[in-house]
Amino acid sequence: MKNILFILTIVSILFLGCDGKDRVYKSNTDVLKEHKLLDSFSEDIKYFPEKYNEFKIDTILSNGFTVKIKSYTDMESSYLNEFKADNITHKHFYRDSKATIVVTNNGIVFDKLIDKKTFSEFDNTFSELLKDTNMNGVWINEEKSLLNSNITINVNFCKPETDQCEFFNLIIEKDGKYRIIRIIDEVEKKI
Repeated sequence: MKNILFILTIVSILFLGCDGKDRVYKSNTDVLKEHKLLDSFSEDIKYFPEKYNEFKIDTILSNGFTVKIKSYTDMESSYLNEFKADNITHKHFYRDSKATIVVTNNGIVFDKLIDKKTFSEFDNTFSELLKDTNMNGVWINEEKSLLNSNITINVNFCKPETDQCEFFNLIIEKDGKYRIIRIIDEVEKKI
């Protein structure tokens, strides 16, 4: 009986000694830092898009061309927009997009992966222009493609969380050669 009373007394003292009075004057931030949990509560990380996306366009034009476009999310490459608000660090990762374009006209005329690197290799002045952007859309400009003997693909790149976009025409000739023209104020100007 003495042993049980002794053990109960020791356990009671231990519980009374751990009442948290030492943390009363600490802020929540200090407590989280003490337990190394502050980073997990002070960061908001989001990915756009959250999951893999893929879009396909398969078109046969009256001028004899067949155009297949497959645009998809590059899960390995992204643009980071980091900002701080209300003591929380927000990290928004905007995943890049890529597109595979295949143009046929009595055989394959053009088969190429299109991304920011393609535009930068074509004209190195595009590198700085497209640095903080993501490919937003790739589609066939049917009107221009039917009027001319080539294929015109519209491509746009936009800076995330802004209204800033750059528009381009990718013009593919019958022989497979291509050129990229930047569109400024609805008027084509070659840079």
